[in-house]
Amino acid sequence: MADVNEEGMAKDDEVMAPPPGSDYEVAFTYHSENPLERAYDKAVHWVKAGVHPQKIFLEDRSMGVINFRKVMKDPLLIQAGVERMIDFRCSLTLSDTDVDAVFSSVCYYEPDAPEPTYINAYDPELGSIKDVLNMVSNNLFSYLQKPLVRPDNYEQDA
Repeated sequence: MADVNEEGMAKDDEVMAPPPGSDYEVAFTYHSENPLERAYDKAVHWVKAGVHPQKIFLEDRSMGVINFRKVMKDPLLIQAGVERMIDFRCSLTLSDTDVDAVFSSVCYYEPDAPEPTYINAYDPELGSIKDVLNMVSNNLFSYLQKPLVRPDNYEQDA
């Protein structure tokens, strides 16, 4: 399991993934249905300023890809007083008007658990994990749909 620092985050240099050859790799794919403006630029900002990933594996404008790892507290269980961490990789594929978010290598664990549980299609927590990843992708899509900020002195032609 990942070593956790005092903020409850896994250490930056540790990469978690399902055991090799396992059937635990479940990819969750979300697609933004709305047209976007400058999606890549906004997504990079969202990842770095909002998500604060543990590691960015790939950031390539020419390919339109951002791939990162995030460990976060499960927002659905915090209100119930339960602390559970969710660890995932996210690959964003972007164009100027479109975005797909694919979550993989998804696992969850309580901070004192000896081993993480990698999600599979039969896991009783699958629905809860899907809800959390859906929240993350909806947050991204909402951010990407916001209009670009224009300077105050910008005037449109009438």
